[in-house]
Amino acid sequence: MSPRLLSFHHTIKALILFGFAGYIAYLVHSDRILLYIAPRMVDYVKWSSLALYAVAVYQGYQAVRTFRSTHEPDCDCGHDHTPSRSILKNTVVYGLFLLPLLLGFLLPDTSLGSSLAAKKGMNLSSASAVKKESEPPEAGLSSSNAAAPGADNPPPAQPPAKGASGSLDALFPSDKFTKQYADFAKKLYASDQITVQEEWFIETLTSVDLYLDAFIGKKMQLTGFVYRQEDMKDNQFVIGRFSIQCCSADAAPFGVLAEYDRAKTFAADTWVTVTGTLEKTKFNDVEIMVLKVEKVAKAEPAKTPYVYPNMNFGA
Repeated sequence: MSPRLLSFHHTIKALILFGFAGYIAYLVHSDRILLYIAPRMVDYVKWSSLALYAVAVYQGYQAVRTFRSTHEPDCDCGHDHTPSRSILKNTVVYGLFLLPLLLGFLLPDTSLGSSLAAKKGMNLSSASAVKKESEPPEAGLSSSNAAAPGADNPPPAQPPAKGASGSLDALFPSDKFTKQYADFAKKLYASDQITVQEEWFIETLTSVDLYLDAFIGKKMQLTGFVYRQEDMKDNQFVIGRFSIQCCSADAAPFGVLAEYDRAKTFAADTWVTVTGTLEKTKFNDVEIMVLKVEKVAKAEPAKTPYVYPNMNFGA
């Protein structure tokens, strides 16, 4: 292969690598990188962009060096390492890299919403996985005041006073799987209103769902996007968020069912902040929490639209 043609191949490789590195830099600078990966992964992606820059610079150097060469390169190893001479093959190979790069620059960056939630299935029982792992509560606990995970006991008529640790332990029984949720639930129980914060979103919903009987009648406030599905009543919608472990590929939708007389006035994917009272209901034969909405306010989408498991939970 002629030096000029080989230099052309090195140039294309350099441009593709510079393109990917530049795209990552653009996403990081604009904070849009958080639409694709979790914050804890950002540093790794930054380092990868530096590696891409380094390889791109080397390919550029090879392009200049080969272009100035007066003879075909030879590694003297008995093999030919030059690219294929087939135009079709080269077009396909380079196209596999150029297409996603062009799509990244040309298509708008948007957060995940109702359409993907419908495909993946909205999780309205955040504690379902924990309940499966949880062991039965101690036999010595009284059935009249123990709101064990998965139990059908009604809330106590007279809730224990704040600071009554023994009564709280009975109200929030736990085992090795649920201890951290029980401790967090006790803190939530002491509040007049449960405000679901971004950094504890999944942990809050899981704790409340796990000990739902204890929280019946409590006020809750949370922010998310509106989600609906066909089998919901006219006055029902879900306040949802996507939970991400690593990147958008593993996104899982979580939410709380809400009931509001004017639910139809809010279009799907509209961001709202709702305040209401927690109750229990059955949806698709599963007992879940429902928020009887008393106040709704339109909200701006969060800068980071997703929520993430808090690695310090229970520490």
